[in-house]
Amino acid sequence: MADVPPAVSERKPLTRITKDRQRAERPPPCRQCHARSWWNGWRVVFPMVATLVAGIVEQWELPLAKAKCGSCKHSFTCYPPGIYPRRRYQLDVVADVAGAMVLGGASATRAAAEVHATSSSARRWVLWVAALAEPRDLLATAARLDPDAAAGAGLGVLPARAPAAHVLAALEQLGCALLHAGVAMVERTGLGRVLGWQHAAHGAVFGLGDAGLHPSPATVLGCEKGDT
Repeated sequence: MADVPPAVSERKPLTRITKDRQRAERPPPCRQCHARSWWNGWRVVFPMVATLVAGIVEQWELPLAKAKCGSCKHSFTCYPPGIYPRRRYQLDVVADVAGAMVLGGASATRAAAEVHATSSSARRWVLWVAALAEPRDLLATAARLDPDAAAGAGLGVLPARAPAAHVLAALEQLGCALLHAGVAMVERTGLGRVLGWQHAAHGAVFGLGDAGLHPSPATVLGCEKGDT
């Protein structure tokens, strides 16, 4: 049967949720100079967030607390766990769509329609994942974090001409190793867990077109929590 996009009437309904304002008593220290900061208002974003069931998304109206450094006057936004900066479609959504295409054989049109995205976005996500990191680097970090795990298991059966499939599989293994090491995460996919950890630990944000992810196990434990 041809892989055609679901009809509008067959698509999963998009649930829209309005989140309440939430923030700690005080904001985290400034990442640039480490001085104390104060709360400085709110901004509202509308992320597309994956649920616990792959392929089902929700659109949130999410207030984000803003802060400002009392010393260098640097302004920054504080993100709750599971919300990645500068991205409407959150990382677990991207991983689900890319996985459906490179591992499940779905077309870009069908995979994107499942999460109310466009086929061009789905194709860009696959290209971005493929260039994000070298699988061997991700697997090496996973092996150091969890020596008992079979790092690289299953990658040999993946198509050689599907680099995004290899990266996604390696990210899944590193995400599991992070959980084994005791890193608390709310993301469901390896992509979400690894990039979410890099953001929480270092403030690193990888947007579309960015590559060069080189995770180090030395930064897993005792990492500084915060947001940029």
